Amino acid sequence: MWQFQYYKEFIKQYKKLGSQRQQRVKKALADLEDCNTDPKTKGVFKSSMKVYAYELGQNDRIIYDIDYQNQRIMLLRVGDHKMTYGKD
Repeated sequence: MWQFQYYKEFIKQYKKLGSQRQQRVKKALADLEDCNTDPKTKGVFKSSMKVYAYELGQNDRIIYDIDYQNQRIMLLRVGDHKMTYGKD
């Protein structure tokens, strides 16, 4: 089972989301945490940033990286395109 490491930026962005969007994030995190396979299969690799993006619908994303040695998913950013990638 995978564990999460929450980065400060992720927590800050998560708090800004509405309750409905937060619920979608919670469901996605449960999906990632219980992943019996490689968590990279749940997301799309973004080669420019060297991270994975878990799509929460049309606009929202969770940006994460994986520490295989410690079986840890590092949650970096969450939110819409601009919040997660820092651009339009």
